[in-house]
Amino acid sequence: MNTRRFVGAAAAVFVVRAILNTGFYGFAMKGQFDAMMAASPGVFRQVPVAYIVLDLLTAILFTYLFVKAGAAFGGGVKGGVVLGLLFAILCPIIGSLYWFFSVTVYPTNMVVEESVYQLVAHAIQGAVAGAIYKTA
Repeated sequence: MNTRRFVGAAAAVFVVRAILNTGFYGFAMKGQFDAMMAASPGVFRQVPVAYIVLDLLTAILFTYLFVKAGAAFGGGVKGGVVLGLLFAILCPIIGSLYWFFSVTVYPTNMVVEESVYQLVAHAIQGAVAGAIYKTA
């Protein structure tokens, strides 16, 4: 593993991930989250530092996974996109389905919106990782 390319790719994935998540969860979904909080006060915690740390951890783990397995999915940008789509399905999409079947405050439209977002966002993150961490 090339450490310099790994760090560069992980940093880029982190920045892209943080921007995408802030845009989607902080702005696009704000109205729906506000409605849920009004209906169920105290249901959400807001810990921005934790979100940043989790985005960084996910970026590092995703980039590591790309470095180790990206070639199996075609390498480069293509391998990153494929791996990103699989990562999205296995992690946040299945996680949101557990959330949907566990609580009554998570409506179907949010599951669909978030699932589409996760597919697109992870494909973009995978493309970034694949573009930056090019195999020799």
